[in-house]
Amino acid sequence: MKIGCYVETYNFKYKEEFEALKLFEVTAENLGHTFEVTGKEIIDRLDDFDSVFIRATTDPLFTSYVVSRLAEERGKKVIDDSESIRICSDKVALYYRLTKNGIPVPYTVPFYGDFEKLNSIAEDIGYPVVVKAPNSRFSLFVEKTNNFEELLAIVKRFMRRNKAILLQKYIPSTFDWRIGVLNGEVIYACKYLLPKGGWKIRDVVNNKVVWGDVKAIKRDNLPSKLKKIAVNAAKSVGNGLYGVDIKQVGDEFFVIEVNDNPTIMHGMEDAKDKDIYEKIIMALVS
Repeated sequence: MKIGCYVETYNFKYKEEFEALKLFEVTAENLGHTFEVTGKEIIDRLDDFDSVFIRATTDPLFTSYVVSRLAEERGKKVIDDSESIRICSDKVALYYRLTKNGIPVPYTVPFYGDFEKLNSIAEDIGYPVVVKAPNSRFSLFVEKTNNFEELLAIVKRFMRRNKAILLQKYIPSTFDWRIGVLNGEVIYACKYLLPKGGWKIRDVVNNKVVWGDVKAIKRDNLPSKLKKIAVNAAKSVGNGLYGVDIKQVGDEFFVIEVNDNPTIMHGMEDAKDKDIYEKIIMALVS
């Protein structure tokens, strides 16, 4: 079968990302399939492919969503599917999906602009209060506020472009779990370590953008409770490929978010479970 891989070159900043793409290509060929990396021209070439694998930033306003929708309309297997893109790109919608399905999340209050209630909401949550815009990704548009003055300023700024945002309880930790789930199965796991002096995976420390390190963990060594929560969180969105971010507090786990189109870098997410490439290719051709 022929797999078309849609990429946007601006998304690829690290050699590990290109190396992962090459491993997808080699794996597909070893399994008897073709894997072609292509850009926006894929829109005019969808009939050349049996399935489409999106490796570009996904958002309903981006070309990636158009590619996904058009491919689906032509009967192609697509990762990521358009519904997953739509849900994961709206953290408010995602919050309702997770809570509807009984997924444990940090104490969260959707905020729709009633500023008279903002102070009481914050006091109920307790400081620090984390503020999230619906389209947050890679730790962007996520802020931690330590008092009402900071909270009010951030909320006003976020509400200029959004009808709703999330106010969330802050859970301190030294890492976030990232659990890769495909078709309801855990295919890889790692810890995203928080950078020194930061509280997010991607943070600004001393006026410099810094990223935390990645420590892969064999999926077979994960606590069963963690795997179950990750799989159920992914299922609350769909049946595609997801990266589930989870905070651990003692023996309890809280889902921070579910990401479609999760990062896969050679030597990082794939360091322990190297068959993730084969599993994804097989999902694209099945």
